[in-house]
Amino acid sequence: MADGPRACPLCRQRRGKRFCPAKGEPICAHCCGTKRRVEIDCPDDCVYLEGGHAGAWKGRETERNRDARRLAPHMRDLDEAQGRLLFLALSGINALRARRRDLDDRLLEQAVSAFRKTVETRVRGVLYEHQAEDARAQGLVFDLGQMFEAKEEAEGTVSPDDRDLLAVLSAVHGCLAATIAEEEGPAAFLDTVTRLLGRFHGPPTIRPQPLIVEP
Repeated sequence: MADGPRACPLCRQRRGKRFCPAKGEPICAHCCGTKRRVEIDCPDDCVYLEGGHAGAWKGRETERNRDARRLAPHMRDLDEAQGRLLFLALSGINALRARRRDLDDRLLEQAVSAFRKTVETRVRGVLYEHQAEDARAQGLVFDLGQMFEAKEEAEGTVSPDDRDLLAVLSAVHGCLAATIAEEEGPAAFLDTVTRLLGRFHGPPTIRPQPLIVEP
């Protein structure tokens, strides 16, 4: 007896019924509709980009405006240098998502919250590492710290000023908490980050708020 459809390799929750040429295996209709050309490097000749299946892809202005509204209020007080640091943070978070299949918004929120509290305490002159409740989130705290460190031959490890780092972490945490409160799905913030980075090809060169608004 032939086996039924396997679980979608992207969400691992629904059955894979649409063959994805980019992944080389079937994926579910939901992931096909929401992740095409975001997390999936779709070839131009994919049948699901045109015709009756294209409705979930074309005309995403509302989705893009929602992404902008999610991030913009938390970026208003960042200066240009902090805006660049935010881009670095979002890029690092997106890379973490690619490596960690268990990563969702709530797990990331715990890690960012713990790291933010540690930096906030450090700014006050006290060295104390705050711990996340979830052990998996605590492991992510180290990864978050590594995002902001660079190796220089003459100076060794170079990190940003703690006040700038705190401003960026507060912005990320505020956006995370607000997005989770929307209850739009377990990875709504992560999906927003992936879409935004897909539209940017480098760090912002001016104040970040105008950059995330589609013309």
